[in-house]
Amino acid sequence: MSEYSLGLILLKEGLITQSQLDAALETQRQQTASVGWQMLGEILLQSRLITKRDLEEALERQAKIYDIEWFSLTPHSSTLSGLKRLLDIVGAIAGLGITALLFPLIALAIYLDSPGPIVITQPRVGLRGKQFKLRRFRTTTPDAERYRLKVAYEKGGKFFDSQIEPHVTRVGRVLRRFYLDEMPQFLNVLTGEMSLVGTRPPTLDEVQFYTKTDWQRLTVKPGMTGLWQINRRKYGMTFEQVLEIDFSYIDAWKHRLDAKILIKTFLHILLGAKRIRRLDAQGDQRWETVNILNVPIDNMSVIEFLEELKSGVVLTPNVDHLMKLQRDAEFFHTYLQADYKVCDSQILMYASRFLGTPLKEKISGSDLFPTFCRFHRNNEDVKIFLLGGAPGVADRARIKINSKVGREIIIGAHSPSFGFEKNEAECQEIIDIINQSGATVLAVGVGAPKQEKWICKYKDQFKFVQIFLAVGATIDFEAGAIQRSPKWMSRMGIEWLFRIYSDPKRLWKRYLVDDLPFFWLLLKQRFGMYTPPNFKLSPDDHMTPRF
Repeated sequence: MSEYSLGLILLKEGLITQSQLDAALETQRQQTASVGWQMLGEILLQSRLITKRDLEEALERQAKIYDIEWFSLTPHSSTLSGLKRLLDIVGAIAGLGITALLFPLIALAIYLDSPGPIVITQPRVGLRGKQFKLRRFRTTTPDAERYRLKVAYEKGGKFFDSQIEPHVTRVGRVLRRFYLDEMPQFLNVLTGEMSLVGTRPPTLDEVQFYTKTDWQRLTVKPGMTGLWQINRRKYGMTFEQVLEIDFSYIDAWKHRLDAKILIKTFLHILLGAKRIRRLDAQGDQRWETVNILNVPIDNMSVIEFLEELKSGVVLTPNVDHLMKLQRDAEFFHTYLQADYKVCDSQILMYASRFLGTPLKEKISGSDLFPTFCRFHRNNEDVKIFLLGGAPGVADRARIKINSKVGREIIIGAHSPSFGFEKNEAECQEIIDIINQSGATVLAVGVGAPKQEKWICKYKDQFKFVQIFLAVGATIDFEAGAIQRSPKWMSRMGIEWLFRIYSDPKRLWKRYLVDDLPFFWLLLKQRFGMYTPPNFKLSPDDHMTPRF
């Protein structure tokens, strides 16, 4: 049991004794088959061991323990969206209407197949740690839940085990096949305990094993469906993989993502998971890369990218890069030797649609890096070194990132001198520092094309580094040294306007003079008139993706 579980909080406050807590937990296990799962607080209330006020205060203290600054000072944008809530209400009302029509038939089928309760409730943990009862049609025999909990208890509370799904009835298999067992959850959505789309609803058992970082999963509402529901590896995932997918949803959330998940869920219901997997496989082969001005850009979502990335050099092309690549032969060769090139620009997203080969998602370096850290927060093999920023900036970024992630994922940081790339002795000293740190990931943020060229030149001299990330101004953003543009400007593709406003002397020429010909070259490519620069390729260059 976690040191911050409700029972131990009540015990530490002197509101109950150890024997009373043990008795309540035993009652909780024994009552599963007869009255269904009861929350520990409810059992203690019914036993008159605590008052309702005691319980409410203990739950409030529990919520505050889990990083109250994260929950209250930085609410997730999905929880602030009136449109998301409106869609939840409309969808829940429509769903409950359908549920009411089907209820007599489903109830009769369940009871005739296996006499017992029609609808069961299961304890779940929702937004900001609030507990609620998730409703669903019963798909197993009445004693299945007690058996599941017994096995889970014997295994130390680990929830995601394919063995803990016993006694599914014939009717239950049909209900699960078409997701009909989840229809009562529309009531949870209507009351605001859940959303149509969100993270997987965590159980009380799961929460007992949460780290402080894992509790950030509760900054959004759990959903009836989500990325975990439509994932092709749904039934083979571990607890950690489910968490990774949920954090990917939290980081990448947009209304468009919710719409995509809902559409895929309906396709799963209508066509079945195997058919969807075949369609996905066909769709994945459509455009492995999208070519813009002679640069092949990997066409994948951030979730697909993070799941695939195990090693290699990652570059993030934007409009400025593409224009530099028209003139700089060394930069061009460097780009072609990279293992991954992912879109770092909303304008390139628009350009890909204009060319008729749309990219799936913008994966900017400044968004990718914190998402990468979150994705690998429990992966001890990922040890990151930061290289870049003005004196002291990289170290400030290290401290802030480690605080967010909840472990020392950034194991070293160094701010090189101006023009260090021209000083071979300093470059070798930096390489020695990184090698001695044992870092497996190197994030270089010294600006393009310097960072890309430096990585390409020295990558073979690192003993342990497997992943190289060119992250631009990300280190400055994470340290708070430079302010990022508002998200709405980034989504619209006018982040460049904010950057000119922030640093006009340095950036006006880049965006208003050097990069402006991009649109003329793009138009020429659209009509087959674009001529790529005549750079001589070396044997190491490759124009095609590595997979």
